[in-house]
Amino acid sequence: MRTVGLVTTARSDWGIQRSVAAALRARGDVKLHIIAGGMHLRPEFGNTVDQITADGFEIAHRLDFLVAGDRPADIAASMGAGVTAFARLFCEWRPDILTILGDRFDMLPAAIAATPYRIPIAHVHGGESTLASFDDQFRHAMTKLSHLHFVAAEEYCRRVRQMGEETHRVHVVGAPGLDDIARLEPLGDNELAAQFGLRPGETNLLVVYHPETLAHERTAADARALFDALARVEAHCLIVQPNADTAHRDVQNAIAVFCRARPDTCVMTSVARRAFLSLMRRVSALVGNSSAGIIEAPSLGTPVVNIGDRQKGRIRAANVIDVAPDSAAIAAAIKRACSPRFLDALINMENPYGDGRSGPRIAAILATVPLGSDLICKPFVDRPAHNDQ
Repeated sequence: MRTVGLVTTARSDWGIQRSVAAALRARGDVKLHIIAGGMHLRPEFGNTVDQITADGFEIAHRLDFLVAGDRPADIAASMGAGVTAFARLFCEWRPDILTILGDRFDMLPAAIAATPYRIPIAHVHGGESTLASFDDQFRHAMTKLSHLHFVAAEEYCRRVRQMGEETHRVHVVGAPGLDDIARLEPLGDNELAAQFGLRPGETNLLVVYHPETLAHERTAADARALFDALARVEAHCLIVQPNADTAHRDVQNAIAVFCRARPDTCVMTSVARRAFLSLMRRVSALVGNSSAGIIEAPSLGTPVVNIGDRQKGRIRAANVIDVAPDSAAIAAAIKRACSPRFLDALINMENPYGDGRSGPRIAAILATVPLGSDLICKPFVDRPAHNDQ
């Protein structure tokens, strides 16, 4: 029976990968080993490792390598510590195939460490683009380190193939984060009100904002623009704290200033997946720059005000309003997103990221793909050059 190692380093990627983990666990021909590290093990980010066990999954390995701090040196040190931690693990235990996801700095070390051990790597959500973040570079690096690619859309498939990957290695499976939505049993309004302060019948905004890491020196000013805009809008805000990106403390400081003026604001360090989807389904709009607004929100019919360039380059549905980090522009975009006319335009909207059945597709390939040198040895496929003139 082959073993599949599934790496999760943050609340965000676990919510996306949970359906893959469930599909693997349900099969009788693989053994799932969950490797949890990064933000999951840190109290300042909510000890979200507990969400994995609360979901009924056993954690095989816990790797605590995240360095405290939010400056570039801290991020680089975390990456180095992560490579060392994964390398030590793979020295003692190696999966038959390793699954990684996305573009985060704390996920890349798993792929780097696995490479000299000749562990086949499967990468989920490759081929996408997030231009204002160095995560964009990490994502493409993980694509080249990986041997299988599970992409969310045909456009991303073409991009991975453009990077020299063989056609048979790239599988269009959709976004696994939609699987939970397809079978969501949402929390009711009373429960959302009791736990998170949702105010049924009022304008509620779910706010999730992360730094643009390629321009982290602007984070404080951009975050102020967001919260100045929120101060102009008559709405109740439910705010989720940022991830452990460069300059995330600048966002936290802006949240603290906003809350001093609006002490009834609900601020959450982290939110379990079911609760987060339930909130996103019920609020008037999602405001910030989270990938959830681009990928999951269309399936919930939720309007999104997407600020800045963090998600620039990704496919969008009709629910997304893109806006610069300017307080007046953000406030105007929020009012538009919450208007009946905008909501009416979202009726029968299709999500370009799939149908909510990605997990079983990914699990079936992980369980049956032939292992060995043909998987590990990757030729570079040259594509015809484009004539730009």
